[in-house]
Amino acid sequence: MQKNLLKESKDSIKLATDYLKHGKLVSIKTETVYGVACNPSNIIAIKKLYNLKNRPSFNPLIIHVNSVKMASDFVDFTEDAKKIAHAFWPGPLTLILKKKKNNLINDFSISGLDTIAVRMPNSQIFLNIIKNFGNPIAAPSANKSGYISSTTAQHVLDSFGSKVDLVIDSGKCELGLESTIIDLSNEPYIIKRLGVLDIKKIYKKTGINVKTERKNTKNINSPGQLEKHYSPKTPLIMNIKIPKDGDAFLSFGKNYIDNHKPSLNLSSEGNLKEAAYNLFDFLRRLDKLSMKRIVVTPIPKHGIGITINERLNRASS
Repeated sequence: MQKNLLKESKDSIKLATDYLKHGKLVSIKTETVYGVACNPSNIIAIKKLYNLKNRPSFNPLIIHVNSVKMASDFVDFTEDAKKIAHAFWPGPLTLILKKKKNNLINDFSISGLDTIAVRMPNSQIFLNIIKNFGNPIAAPSANKSGYISSTTAQHVLDSFGSKVDLVIDSGKCELGLESTIIDLSNEPYIIKRLGVLDIKKIYKKTGINVKTERKNTKNINSPGQLEKHYSPKTPLIMNIKIPKDGDAFLSFGKNYIDNHKPSLNLSSEGNLKEAAYNLFDFLRRLDKLSMKRIVVTPIPKHGIGITINERLNRASS
């Protein structure tokens, strides 16, 4: 086992907190994907994180908190934001809100914007570390910028090896897709990144209308808006029903269990939640095989299938 990899425990949580206080990088599981965490007030740690990921400086980080109260120290938490947070936090939802003057968040971590993307993850280890740290924590996904996100500790090690000071292994992420991001800094409210939560669910629980932005690459004020993202090194082609020789096949449902090798089925039962859970893991596995192409069977375009298709479309750009 690598020296920078530890199983989740009281000791690893204590060590992670100490590392963050000293400007080091720690990979922590959330319910969506693994993140690489740093102190968002420490400019050296922030730059180290951006360099590690080869992340463009115009791409801001999500700031993680363990309460609305903590978030209110550095963003203007509006009444609508409170209503949405009450309904969905902790959970896979990031809110973009106007920045307050503060000493907690260095401008470099938010790309010099006047807004901040903030979320409260539904991850007990992450919440415990924030509590022990006593301040918000910045954490983008634990992968090279543009590559497939990490949903296991091994994925993090595959991406960075020993370059992350500490990787805490808490098992596989429960959801497997990144958080939904809503821009609440101006009206109309806009979804900047599709995720597990959809517009219908948000409206049903809160009565608040949110629209979907057609193009996410203009006026970037949140992560996940680059045109090419989540991409394997192997060319990826969508909506292929019959694979060819040299293809790695990613299928879905009962109709696509066949004898093609190599192949993986996102969900032999046709369960979209299971498909989301497996998506990034299976893409990474197939990418390691260095085949000519990764071809993906059609995925239903409803519910979380809309987000799966969005991720695959960005990966194939």
